[in-house]
Amino acid sequence: MRFSLKIFIYLALLILLVICTAYVSILDSKVTNKLDGALWTVPAKVYARPLELAEGGRIHLDILKKELDILSYEKTKESPELPGEYSFTGNSISIYVRGFEKQKPSLFSLKFKEGKIESIKRKDGILIDLIQLEPLSIGGMYPIHLQDRILLNFSQVPEDLKEMILVVEDRDFFDHRGISLKSIARAFIKNTKSMGIQEGGSTITQQLAKSLFFSPEQTIRRKIKEALAAILIEIHYSKEEILLAYINDVFIAQSGKRAIHGFGLASQFFFGTTLKNLEIDQKALLVGMLKGPSLYSPVKNPKKAKERRNLVLTLLRNDFLLTQEEYVKFINKPIKAISPTYKSLSKYPSFNDLVTMDLKKNFKDRDLRTKGLKIITNLDPVIQNLLEDSVKETVLVLQKKYGDKLQDLEGAAIVIDSFSGEIKAVVGSTDPKTYGFNRSINALRPIGSLIKPFIYLSALQQFGKYNLSSLLDDSKLSVPLSGGQLWEPNNFDKKFHGMIPLHVALSESYNVATTRLGLDLGYSSVQKTFTELGIEKEISEYPSVFLGAFEMTPIEVIQAYQTIASGGFYSPLKAIRKVNSSDNKLFFSYPSKPEQRFRSEPIFLLKFILKQTFLRGTARGFPLKVIERWNTGGKTGTSDDQRDSWFVGYAGDYLMLVWLGFDDNRKSLLTGRSGALQVWKKFMSTLDPQASEVRKPSRIKYEWVDHGDGLLSGEKCKGSLLIPFISGTEPTFLPDNRKKCRINEESYASKVVKKIKEAVQERQ
Repeated sequence: MRFSLKIFIYLALLILLVICTAYVSILDSKVTNKLDGALWTVPAKVYARPLELAEGGRIHLDILKKELDILSYEKTKESPELPGEYSFTGNSISIYVRGFEKQKPSLFSLKFKEGKIESIKRKDGILIDLIQLEPLSIGGMYPIHLQDRILLNFSQVPEDLKEMILVVEDRDFFDHRGISLKSIARAFIKNTKSMGIQEGGSTITQQLAKSLFFSPEQTIRRKIKEALAAILIEIHYSKEEILLAYINDVFIAQSGKRAIHGFGLASQFFFGTTLKNLEIDQKALLVGMLKGPSLYSPVKNPKKAKERRNLVLTLLRNDFLLTQEEYVKFINKPIKAISPTYKSLSKYPSFNDLVTMDLKKNFKDRDLRTKGLKIITNLDPVIQNLLEDSVKETVLVLQKKYGDKLQDLEGAAIVIDSFSGEIKAVVGSTDPKTYGFNRSINALRPIGSLIKPFIYLSALQQFGKYNLSSLLDDSKLSVPLSGGQLWEPNNFDKKFHGMIPLHVALSESYNVATTRLGLDLGYSSVQKTFTELGIEKEISEYPSVFLGAFEMTPIEVIQAYQTIASGGFYSPLKAIRKVNSSDNKLFFSYPSKPEQRFRSEPIFLLKFILKQTFLRGTARGFPLKVIERWNTGGKTGTSDDQRDSWFVGYAGDYLMLVWLGFDDNRKSLLTGRSGALQVWKKFMSTLDPQASEVRKPSRIKYEWVDHGDGLLSGEKCKGSLLIPFISGTEPTFLPDNRKKCRINEESYASKVVKKIKEAVQERQ
């Protein structure tokens, strides 16, 4: 009996030993697998474009102030003394930049004159050609657990931060082998006296083990597992490797669903700059937060955060890591942390969709969620915020005007650089911060009159047959269809206008004249133009296609208009500028690739008409000086029964498209003018873009013609208009009744030359 009991005990001990050995072996494998090679899954970081400020560059001072506000720069009355501060007086602004890539933190003074940067001076008075503001962090590509971090190597961790962590978290770090009996005994005594958990005895290695492998529950069983894992970590890795792992992994903050891990990301999250640019008090704040990330958050609890920071500073002084003078300086500094740039997957959900689409053409999904890629996009945060506000505020005004009939009105808007195709801002809903159906890329809608410039561009390329004063027939039209039916288009004003010049037909958006023109050109000719504009869809051979019975998404429409706005150069739209790996060994760029698809002359003629849309057409109402300053042009679009309200227009260097309508395709009561144009108008009026100088093609000449019949006229003739022609295509017939009011250009020029000669002779 006694022998059997001994065997049972030995067997039980053997089984227990096997189980423990197996557990230790499994845990050991977990430790090495986790800490070897790729230490953690590091999501790709997505940033807006960094703002470049160059001498001679154009930027409104108010726009720059908005950019600084978005980046959480603090305005000061005196000259800035710390990174993240700025001040301005008159037409000058001083900025203490935080630093980005090769741009080191430094103070710069900028002078402005007539919307341009006149000069940039460094603190020491040296003139600088260009500086960069750090880009706004706008999102990431996250794994399921939504942990976010920036991995640092040992050389990127400041020495004073390492010392702080050891002083506050584990003084005996370099003397123990994973667990500290002294710390455990001290914590045990204190917790026993208080009948609860008042103090932890965990070393840095134990904290790392808990973070990597175990839940945060405070139980004896979990503590034993944690201690065992800590010992295994110490066996396999050096103290420097363990400390670096801790610095990269420790949990510091929660931003919505996103967990902020590691000091590298915490520095960016709370202060908008890298760890090496932080002051002592800022590092002390981050170290102090380790005890309670939420309790000591400088955003949620600035008072408690300051108390905790000051306690860390006191410990540093007591350990002679700070002088008394330094201690007094830092302990009296206020808590200054930036607001979180976003609290979910992305600050701008609709733009993030475009970034993801572009990335997946070149990168695997797993790499985007684990390799720590840094993605610099083309998003302009000032333009994005302005676009969002313009959509939301205009929709509210429209709903107030029309009442319940516009309840649930939806919309989309896109702003791009006209020439490069860089996407600067995107809105996919009238509530831009929501996730879900992104109408900017997914809403397939009839484009209405937005199709008409494509038809007229087809005609203007046949310059031997068509020019801007060519007469088109806008009388009643009946087109026979299959089955013996007739299709009879009508104009929006329910009137017919007879014979009208081509430029009038487009600027006034007459349906009947446009249909006749399309039929005369033929479907194949129009299809060729569509293809050159970047439209990949085939048009249906029905006459209604010439009036916009053709479905496109907003992103497809603005791509087509980009080629027109740029003067005939097609550039594929792109959301991303470049992608870097965390070690900078991988570099992938997305350069602009403009390709000339159309000659400059027909595009110049078309843009003349699109400008008339603002002067006397469906977008009229802007002051002439504004139209000239922006060098603007555009087109309204309204689908059948006003189910879709469109507007696309360029101003300065920007091209913007707006769509308003209902997801269920019901009538909206809005035309392109009364709806989408109002969003465009609000946006551009606030941005007030300055246009670059436009060069007239050498083959273009201007002639005065009559607005009604398209024949020659004169500047002093009633109803005359100065319009461009490709040389040799201009009208030659001058009606008798206009000969008196038309100045003979040749005789006029002779008179001018004669006067100049007389003036020169008088001076001599």
